[in-house]
Amino acid sequence: MKLYLKTRPALDERELQEMYRIEHRGLWAMYTLLCATVVVQLLFGADLAQMGGELFVIGAVSVGLIIAYARRGIWDTDARPSTRGNAVYSALSAAGVGVIVLGRRANPWIALAAGAAMFTLCFVLLTLLMRYVQRRQEAQSRALEDDEETTTEE
Repeated sequence: MKLYLKTRPALDERELQEMYRIEHRGLWAMYTLLCATVVVQLLFGADLAQMGGELFVIGAVSVGLIIAYARRGIWDTDARPSTRGNAVYSALSAAGVGVIVLGRRANPWIALAAGAAMFTLCFVLLTLLMRYVQRRQEAQSRALEDDEETTTEE
């Protein structure tokens, strides 16, 4: 095993970067298709026992990605953490849940209540996560400034 780990990489930096892009697109394609599968199963009336595997994978990947990004102070490639962004993402989630519940129950009041609950839950969780990521980013900036000061003093 040590011999395998100590070998030189077969890819140069450009090829490695391209491989990471391919893996990134593949991960998000798989994640999106898995979520779409769950939505379709819900609309066709599948119960939770039939969707257990998919829900477990979605949950595990979601939690893993959130923890990994937050620990490194990363929010998104195209956006900075903001209350407005959290409201938009929460509204989209609420609309999705509302449509699914309306499709399954055919009761607009239950769909509205489920959408409102989803909006509240998403908004609160995203706001807490946003605060944590902002703190991590500030700590990383301070550490970088301290490193720069230490380097210039030497």
